[in-house]
Amino acid sequence: MKNIRFVISFLVFIVLFGAIVGTFVYAVDPLQQYRKASYTPLFSGQQRYQNPGLAKNYSYDMVIIGSSMTENFLPSEVGEIFGGHVLKLSTEGSTALEQRMIADVAVGTEQVKKVLWGLDYFSLRENSVRDEASFPFYLYDNNKLNDYKYIFNVSNVKQAFGAMLLPKDKYPQFRDLEKLNNWGDSAVYGAEPVLMKWKEAWLSEQTTAENEPSLDVVKQRFQDNILSLVKAHPEIEFIFYYPPYSVIRQQVWYSLNPERFANQLAMKTYMYEQFSAFDNVSVYDFQSDSSITYDLGVYKDLSHHSAEVNSLIAQEIAAGTNKVTGDNVEQFNSELQQQVQSLVINENGPVFSLSLTVDGQPAPFSQIPTTAKDQVRVPLKDFALGIGAEFSYDAAAKKAVLTRGDKELVINVNDPLASLNGEAVELDTQAVIVKDRLVGPVVQMTRLLGGEVTITEPNGDPHFVNYDLSFH
Repeated sequence: MKNIRFVISFLVFIVLFGAIVGTFVYAVDPLQQYRKASYTPLFSGQQRYQNPGLAKNYSYDMVIIGSSMTENFLPSEVGEIFGGHVLKLSTEGSTALEQRMIADVAVGTEQVKKVLWGLDYFSLRENSVRDEASFPFYLYDNNKLNDYKYIFNVSNVKQAFGAMLLPKDKYPQFRDLEKLNNWGDSAVYGAEPVLMKWKEAWLSEQTTAENEPSLDVVKQRFQDNILSLVKAHPEIEFIFYYPPYSVIRQQVWYSLNPERFANQLAMKTYMYEQFSAFDNVSVYDFQSDSSITYDLGVYKDLSHHSAEVNSLIAQEIAAGTNKVTGDNVEQFNSELQQQVQSLVINENGPVFSLSLTVDGQPAPFSQIPTTAKDQVRVPLKDFALGIGAEFSYDAAAKKAVLTRGDKELVINVNDPLASLNGEAVELDTQAVIVKDRLVGPVVQMTRLLGGEVTITEPNGDPHFVNYDLSFH
């Protein structure tokens, strides 16, 4: 009998304790799933848990959707620019499915008039949620029967106690909804951390390229998660933009994961074609905006830019800058491809951007150039074809001849001297064979063959040097 009474008493205690804890969590509602907090809230930095409650119970008429690329937007600033009351519902590392789920919650409140959506190609590569086994699906639905997962969640119990008992000046970064999950002021920006990430990416991308989904799969995920929402809500204005990754990020894809790079361009064309059928959609492309993507000083890694860039994006969208139309959609893609084709990465020195024009028309290189002793070297044959010069190569003698107009330049492999119209010329760096291609110093060759060279440092950053080569 004593054992039975003990078991019963223990069970009663468990039930009472559970009821007390559950009532406490329900009353405090730390993630604000049932109501907006009447006290000074302690927001959670776990966006997949916190965002549904914000979307359900806060007042707004515009939302920001996207990955970490959208985290540095200031809702009040975006609201001032676009005219409205803005709620940011960004989710770090989110897939298009996750973004659609939180968009559905917000749209379901019937108060959304505008959506600013940062649309990453990354988000379209997967059609799942991060950590599916632990993802809080129950916070995104209207089924009250599964709310026990929220009420009796240990993390939520701790969050509730923290909200009630911690001093109001404790954890200020989780007290201000305006700056919640905004890392703009805490990140370290500049060429050095970006180039360090570039070295890491150059190794890792060679393995991730093996798992690239097909273009048809990516298109289907776009249709399922993005386009279907647009179709269902013609009363909402959708503003999509492609976030500006650094040009170095794009170069890694172009060089090591060409399928991803090509799919990204193809998807931008395809998405615009789909979006253009709807009057409530506008699209903006910042990925070839060199005023941003070439400025390594505003990046903390290969992709993530500063809050100042988010502010600029909002302002330029409002002004109609970089808006995609039927006339320029391919131009945006072409510009991006030309940029990565002309990018020269020197891990021990500055990064070079190389542009070549002949009679005012661009003449891009088909192969990424190489560097030596801070000298940019390019394939001699590509260079000759680009400037309209005659080119011949004697494999036995390892001698190349470039002729343009009245100038004949002779260059020998591994020879510090060249000859111009028979006169010896010391080369800034000798011509060598790289990956079965003969490459030589492009700046010096340009000058020797009568071209002009303009060297600039965009944004005053010595880590990034532009070489503009022109022939008339």
